[in-house]
Amino acid sequence: MKTILPLIALAGALGCGQQQPGQDSNTVLPNDNGGAPSNAPTTNAANTNQPAVANPDGWVNLFNGKDLKGWEETDYAGRGKVEVKNGELHMDTGLILTGVTFTNKVALPKMNYEVAYEAKKINGADFFALLTFPVGEKHASLVPGGWGGAVTGISSINSMDASENDTTLYIKYEQGIWYKFRLRVTPKFITVWVDPHERLILRKDTPDGVYAEYAKAADITTQEAEARLRKINPKLDELLKPGKTIIVPGEQQIIKADIHEKEVAMRPGEVELSAPFGFASFQSYGVLRNIRLRRLPAEK
Repeated sequence: MKTILPLIALAGALGCGQQQPGQDSNTVLPNDNGGAPSNAPTTNAANTNQPAVANPDGWVNLFNGKDLKGWEETDYAGRGKVEVKNGELHMDTGLILTGVTFTNKVALPKMNYEVAYEAKKINGADFFALLTFPVGEKHASLVPGGWGGAVTGISSINSMDASENDTTLYIKYEQGIWYKFRLRVTPKFITVWVDPHERLILRKDTPDGVYAEYAKAADITTQEAEARLRKINPKLDELLKPGKTIIVPGEQQIIKADIHEKEVAMRPGEVELSAPFGFASFQSYGVLRNIRLRRLPAEK
């Protein structure tokens, strides 16, 4: 296990983009050239029965922001309420698991693709936006904030789940903040990025130094940097002390799991009902939006 010690990544503006209209269950996911940033615009194919043609960056929306077309509630015992409102998919707290599963299995690639989505925790003390996804003929799960809210990682690699393999990270997800996740699956790696990300305050750090570091990464003034950091960290003065962490806007790679010649499979249990592609929360209220997918060129 390890604790994440992130540095400032290439930062974007504070806040998340406007909700994009989505894709229906007839989605066709074409090949693309890959390599675009995670905030690239996406195809608007809502309310159409024609196959979607992805934009030049290849992103296709899987959630239309209006209803559960293309999705179904996962049949978890004691599940909470699932509903769409304000362009968001809400998974209310259940006895154990609550979730949704994508219904168009034919449209899903099994390798060489990326998924991007935004998630927010309303309440609860465990994972709020677990993503189950294909890895070849198998499946795995990205677990954000599991095991009491502290653990992020991939379940499972060589029969070890997210709390015990080399992907284990300790990240605190604040309630009410939208987190952007981007996941890439290739034959050799499962890679994950998150925005915003945590930044550990070291003994050598000073407040002015932290502001300057973020200002340089985001190409803004130090005054703007301080204002943005204070907006996302209401108790910033208390957090700018050695050993504390602050939240910094900007995408950062947090996982690059080597899966070449390794066994990838889901953690046994009820969560397997999320396969081949779905989201779930565990005794927590999670909200999703902007769920997108694009194919990538096959690795040579």
